[in-house]
Amino acid sequence: MGNVPNYLMLNSETEAAALMSCFVAITLRHCETAWLFTGSNFKTIIFPVMIFATVVSPCHNPLALFYALCWLWFHLFQFNASNQSYSAHEDMLNKPWRPVPSGRISVKDSRTLRWALMVFCLGLSSLFSFNVVMSSGVCTILLVMHDDLHINHHPIFKNLCNAAGYVTFKLGSLLILSRESSLDGTSIKALSCSALVISLTVHAQDFADVSGDLKSGRRTCQL
Repeated sequence: MGNVPNYLMLNSETEAAALMSCFVAITLRHCETAWLFTGSNFKTIIFPVMIFATVVSPCHNPLALFYALCWLWFHLFQFNASNQSYSAHEDMLNKPWRPVPSGRISVKDSRTLRWALMVFCLGLSSLFSFNVVMSSGVCTILLVMHDDLHINHHPIFKNLCNAAGYVTFKLGSLLILSRESSLDGTSIKALSCSALVISLTVHAQDFADVSGDLKSGRRTCQL
């Protein structure tokens, strides 16, 4: 067999390098989009929920902590992909850097992503316990009620739905971190107190979103 011409080898190497560069660029863009969906909620959901689960859990295992963090982040991603696809008109004023109003992803693709994440989250939860799967299922039901059934348009029901979602995040993370299929009395009391506090105060995070709320027809107390 004759030798392969040098220019053919160079072309093959160039094409492989171009494909790799394209793959890396697409992957980084998707990672950035995922971050833009969830980044602003690290201080309001990720950190508080993980601190709560760590303090309440009787077990402290680094690997279980990582699993709980992954579970929480993917469920938050699911919630935000849905919620932000319905609030794009508000976010144009309040948070224009989010993926949908900034044009990084369309409303249709964001809702498709939401349903794909629902399936993924249920599958991920099945790796742990039945109660974690139930927590994931409740998250999905609350998400449908909040966005698709428009409960978020009623101030009281919105607070209750948000509080229930927040507590479900804590429940799933706590079950994974504690490596138990159920919770003890102390954990249940802690979750109950947390639910009460959140249901009475969660609306405060919307005070800064006056412009977008006015566009949606909601009344918001101005800071």
